[in-house]
Amino acid sequence: MRTLLQATLVIAMMTLAVGCSKKPELVGRWENTTVPELIEFKPDNTGVIQGKNLPPLSFVWQETAKNTYSLDVGFQGQKKRLKGAVDNGTLVLVGEGGKETYRKVTSQ
Repeated sequence: MRTLLQATLVIAMMTLAVGCSKKPELVGRWENTTVPELIEFKPDNTGVIQGKNLPPLSFVWQETAKNTYSLDVGFQGQKKRLKGAVDNGTLVLVGEGGKETYRKVTSQ
């Protein structure tokens, strides 16, 4: 009985560790579907937005719910908040300026 309990605890701990270490679908590079812009989400919850002929914008991101994210983007000395959601391999980001759609290019 004690061995069974120990085995169950070990399996539960391994399942928890694997589940926690799984990176979100968001991690990787995404391409804007309408303008020449790439956005990269890194596993350490940082990222960069790179538009054509524009300086890169750094950001930090966090998962707020399953497949839902918030980004704090450094822009002209301020932090701008974007909200995003991933659905069927498409990322939609929404902010003060409207919304943009991205498709995944690579995973990390």
